[in-house]
Amino acid sequence: MNKLLAVFFLTVSACGALSGAVSAEQINVLLPQRNANEAIAPFIAAKYLGYLDQEGLDVAYILAAGSNEVAIQVATGNAQIGWASPAQAVIAMQEGVAAPLDLRYFSSVEYRNIWSISVPVDSAIQSVTELKGKRIGVTALGSAAMNYGKAYLRAAGLNPDRDVTFIPIGAGGQAMAAMKQKVVDAIVFWETANITFGLAGSPVRQLPIDDKLAKLPDVSLLATNETIKKKPKLLAGFGRALAKGLDFCLANRTACVLMTWKIYPESKPAEGSVEQKLERGLKMTTTWDGWTDLEIGDKRGVFIKSRWQDLSDFLLQGGQIAKPIPASRMFTTELVDQINDYDRAAIVKQAKNFDLKTLQ
Repeated sequence: MNKLLAVFFLTVSACGALSGAVSAEQINVLLPQRNANEAIAPFIAAKYLGYLDQEGLDVAYILAAGSNEVAIQVATGNAQIGWASPAQAVIAMQEGVAAPLDLRYFSSVEYRNIWSISVPVDSAIQSVTELKGKRIGVTALGSAAMNYGKAYLRAAGLNPDRDVTFIPIGAGGQAMAAMKQKVVDAIVFWETANITFGLAGSPVRQLPIDDKLAKLPDVSLLATNETIKKKPKLLAGFGRALAKGLDFCLANRTACVLMTWKIYPESKPAEGSVEQKLERGLKMTTTWDGWTDLEIGDKRGVFIKSRWQDLSDFLLQGGQIAKPIPASRMFTTELVDQINDYDRAAIVKQAKNFDLKTLQ
């Protein structure tokens, strides 16, 4: 576990939590982020508000260096559950690769692709087609951004190996500098990174992409097939607690922003008035909008089979897999009904009545 970067052990305060279980099972849950921010607030709420206690779970959230690391660590037994983007994990699940990962998704979380192709907000470029002959920035040439960027270009009728130049620009300040200095004309980055660029004074504008690509499933909950078989109650319990955390956060975004800052003080903006800091925090919560989908209504964890088949096609066309992967290999639906077995209205009511003073 030497590559894992940080652990969050939360001792739930009396003012913020419900009573805990007498003998909770200790588990590790990996999140693919180097630093905590408001985007993971539903996970924090699940613990802070006692939803995990109600399931008999004592969870340590571990921040890891990306989805690939999450999948590897879960597969090797260093964590029972991982929240990971399916593209890299599914590639590693396929038959024929050396030491395929024996993993499967058990609860869908993100219903839209978190990767976009964007340009500085004042750029004259309005479509992906207009990127012919341009330079596109990615964190690294071996990153997932390359797979998504090439797919967007192919869908627009361009040849990604001939019509554009991909340039590694790192992340954070280094990436912003590359945009400001016009080293690149566009970037392929993930959702929270784009929001962070805007908050730091380098706003970007997403270019329209093919709807099928925009709706590819993304970061969701996975476990080993052995855990799914032997500990379905544990997995369903965690999925249910997270679903409650999401319902709470969607009903009271301010509370969940403040909750994040209380547990991770370093995530709170350092500059600006109270109102300006909160406004910035709330902008990060727009990522939760992709955790729901009109096709499934109010349910949580539901897998939309056609979109996972689209993911298989995406990987096949990009050369990341040798043959289509059946949906049954990528995910199981056996826990979805249990994940949704709770009183959603009661959670929403709790959120509406929550006393924000307990978080200040």
